[in-house]
Amino acid sequence: MPAQTIFVRSLPASASNQRLEEIFSEIGPIKQCFVVKEKGTETCRGFGYVTYSIEEDAQRALKEVKDYDGQRLFLSVAKKKIRDKKKTGGSKNIVSLKLSGFRKKQQKARLIIRNLSFKCSEDDLKEVFSKFGTVLEATIPLKDDGKMRGFAFVMLKKVPEAAKALKAMNLKEIKGRQVAVDWAVPRDKFIATQKSSIAGNFYATVKSQSEDEDDSVDQASEEEEEDEDDEDDDDQSLDEDDNESVLDSNEEQDESDDEPNSKSAEIKTSKKLLPSDVKEGRTIFIRNLSFDTEEEGLEEVLLQYGELNYIKIVLHPDTEHSKGCAFAQFKTKEAADKCIAAAQDEAENGGIRVDGRKLFIMAAVSREDAAKLKVKKVKVETGTRNLFLAREGLIRAGTKAAEGVSEADMIKRTRFEEVKRAKLRDLNVFVSRNRLCVHNLPKSVDNKKLKALCLQANKGSKGVHITECRVMYNKKPQKGQMMGQSLGYGFIQFREHEHALSTLRHLNNNPDIFGSHKRPIVEFSLEDSRKLKIKEMRQQRNKVKVLKMTSSVCLSLGYTYSSLSFSFLLFSSAPPKNQKKDGHFSGFQTNPEVEHVNLENGKKRKKVLHMPSHRGPKIRMRDKGKQQAPVSKNTRPRSNRRERQRRQMEKPTQSRNQVSTYPVVHFYS
Repeated sequence: MPAQTIFVRSLPASASNQRLEEIFSEIGPIKQCFVVKEKGTETCRGFGYVTYSIEEDAQRALKEVKDYDGQRLFLSVAKKKIRDKKKTGGSKNIVSLKLSGFRKKQQKARLIIRNLSFKCSEDDLKEVFSKFGTVLEATIPLKDDGKMRGFAFVMLKKVPEAAKALKAMNLKEIKGRQVAVDWAVPRDKFIATQKSSIAGNFYATVKSQSEDEDDSVDQASEEEEEDEDDEDDDDQSLDEDDNESVLDSNEEQDESDDEPNSKSAEIKTSKKLLPSDVKEGRTIFIRNLSFDTEEEGLEEVLLQYGELNYIKIVLHPDTEHSKGCAFAQFKTKEAADKCIAAAQDEAENGGIRVDGRKLFIMAAVSREDAAKLKVKKVKVETGTRNLFLAREGLIRAGTKAAEGVSEADMIKRTRFEEVKRAKLRDLNVFVSRNRLCVHNLPKSVDNKKLKALCLQANKGSKGVHITECRVMYNKKPQKGQMMGQSLGYGFIQFREHEHALSTLRHLNNNPDIFGSHKRPIVEFSLEDSRKLKIKEMRQQRNKVKVLKMTSSVCLSLGYTYSSLSFSFLLFSSAPPKNQKKDGHFSGFQTNPEVEHVNLENGKKRKKVLHMPSHRGPKIRMRDKGKQQAPVSKNTRPRSNRRERQRRQMEKPTQSRNQVSTYPVVHFYS
């Protein structure tokens, strides 16, 4: 509770400090009490001052104290004296305090209680600590919005009592919450021990919890300093000539205690007036710090770029552990820019590293600018399992989409959803982006009808390509049919994910497809990565097998080539453009380069290639004039070694004419 001073008038000339204290101490504990005397004499000037530690005691004294040894007294609340601060210190009319004659106490009976429950009140603190001695004061600082800050101050009458209370109450529970009790420290001593406690400007991007905790410490230390000044004034021995000036000082402090809200407002105003250094560009923000990195290790690295004013690692307000980021301020902007440029080196061994981690450094911004730059994060689906697609097309009972759905279809949907969730527990199972699974198909729907439905769903879209579309059938075929009975589901695979998604949204639960009582149940198919890998390996083996078989057939037919690099295309009817064939059987090859002819007007046009001038059989120079032997049409060609090898490789049940049924193979290198 704040203290209050009473102004006492009509005192007799023989009034003394001791007698005045005896009269008023019957009401409650007194913080200060004295009478104002004539200068150089022991005669009372007729008035005095009494300061109570508790405001309620002062109010009681105004009502109950009536006289001083039979002489009636007039009591009133003392008012603050207005001083003219513009006066120079050399004026003889100003009475100043002689600070050189005072001594401050080495120990104070004032405690600070941290981690205090919000349910605890000042009366509760007095009740708890009154077991150890006389409690002169118990205060709980408040925030600007009236909420408690989570700590309090308790002042006892004697230091031994405070020491006893500290030992007994430290780490004990008050109102169901464990508290930490310690000696209250003056603000100047607190700042001296906390070298890294800098003004709150560099907390540019630190969360509000950290800022509130730091503000609480500053508020606590400021109150400690003011209250200690009050205690020091109580213990000082005053000269008679300086009574009035001491009175003025005490009145000022007491009235300031009566106005805690104004004090907090002044503190808030002073914080706003603190100069901001963020815009100067000397402060940097550091991320990706190791949780074990200390300020000394970080300082050792940053000193390579310039002198530092401070380094502050951001701590979590609850655990007091590093949050992996820090602030640092250089003395010059050039040093800060040099550090930021060095950190942006993208080389393998570049950048700034501390404790094996590469640091991400950028210029710090103020809290206002950080709020402007903050962009609402859009959730981006990541991961290779595509689990976000598992909910596509889900229909729950009771929703608008479930209206009109038959009970049998809802039972199926529920069963399929449970099976899907059970399968997705296996980390090897993922959701395909391009493959759909369609359930609840009528028995009459075959592959062609299903493909037509999918193409109809993407009507208007360009480039729709279906790589797979099949309805699953029973392995046992029915009588008179090539395939068994339909199992009621099938698979469709698209080349593009967008086409698969649009098909799902069009077919799923659509009553216009097969009727309102049998609606399609469409979802993205689940795939097993292990089975897909086995399938891929099987395809590779089949490919190699086909290549080996083709190469053996080519050798039996007399075709030779340098190597089997598998860079050629199989089963192709025509070679690719601008690609030269190997082998003498390819015939005449034209120049692929386009030839131009220069015209008289300076323009160019493509050269017109005329028909070849030579035709018919080729006659060499050495054979000119010789008679060519006519070739008999019925002459049977002689068997050679290659022909015999080809016959040996043929199967016994395979006729010679069947060999020519192999597809034409073109080889390219």
